[in-house]
Amino acid sequence: MEVDLRSPRTLQSAAAGLILLGFVGDFRAVVPIAALGLLATFALVERARRVTWAAEIVLLVVSTVLFAVGRAGWAWVLAMLGAGIAALAAAADVWIKPDL
Repeated sequence: MEVDLRSPRTLQSAAAGLILLGFVGDFRAVVPIAALGLLATFALVERARRVTWAAEIVLLVVSTVLFAVGRAGWAWVLAMLGAGIAALAAAADVWIKPDL
């Protein structure tokens, strides 16, 4: 089975996996790394899937800010919400507002 690394579902699964591994290991630097990775590929994503990517990026950026001010619990809640959205998009091909 060939895996297309440029596929939106593959990128979503990578982001979700990275955030979940960071949570398990309490490695907080993965959240801004995942946000930057999603932001870097935002322009390459089709228009119908950009709402999902934007929601994840916003959640991860707010999570990064919360880490910076010392609210790690709330930061992980938002990061896990972003990872859940990414995992749902990757596994079930469910996107926020896909019909534009």
